[in-house]
Amino acid sequence: MTELSPDHRLVKDAVRLHRPDGRREQRAFLVEGLRAIEPFLAAGWEPQAVFARGDVDYPTAWPTPHRVGARAATKLSQATTPSGLVARFALPTPPPLEPAAGGLALTGLSDPGNVGTLLRSAAAFAIADVALIGGVDPYAHKVVQASAGALARLRIHRLPADAGLDGLRCVPAPIAALVVAGGEPPGRWRRQPCWLVVGGEADGIPDGWLAPGDQRWSLPMHPGSESLNAAVAGSIALYLLAQQAMGQPGA
Repeated sequence: MTELSPDHRLVKDAVRLHRPDGRREQRAFLVEGLRAIEPFLAAGWEPQAVFARGDVDYPTAWPTPHRVGARAATKLSQATTPSGLVARFALPTPPPLEPAAGGLALTGLSDPGNVGTLLRSAAAFAIADVALIGGVDPYAHKVVQASAGALARLRIHRLPADAGLDGLRCVPAPIAALVVAGGEPPGRWRRQPCWLVVGGEADGIPDGWLAPGDQRWSLPMHPGSESLNAAVAGSIALYLLAQQAMGQPGA
């Protein structure tokens, strides 16, 4: 099988997806590595293309790949150690957001690892809808890899930052903002669908975004502890909400 060179149009177009403007223009993104690609295929996603380095063992059940040489594989990769497997998928168009369903909302998170971890936790605890208000692109390489395939099972909604939380505010599914201190402890969290809001790593939820009727939740910490990492705090809260939904103790 002929191997594509770094100058082949398919390779060059895929490399442009490393940048946010390239993803916007082509409406596509890349997923790298066997363990990252497999969940997308298992969930029924059809890749626009799969690139496989010539020396890589390729799963027989996967779509026919484009074989690439070592130089092209290196250009396609954004990993420290290229895996030799890269898949191109179309950016999904989520269904209209239904505020009454509730979900996870991330406001201004800029660390790709934190966003990817929270997406992974959302999928693990049966959250289907994730709203991102500002912050990092959820289809950037580091987010995709950190999510460990969770993106394949989530509906991602990008909301404009200038609207704050207004697009989510809904009586059946209230805003439940995770704040460092001063909020209700887990034992007093209301057992109903809600939008769990996790704020940015440095500044939290922007001033003025929370209304008087919004709920404020906090995780009790040992005296002297400043705060939890955003991904850790959000994941714990998602776990506690899942326990509540199953009627189990722990929240």
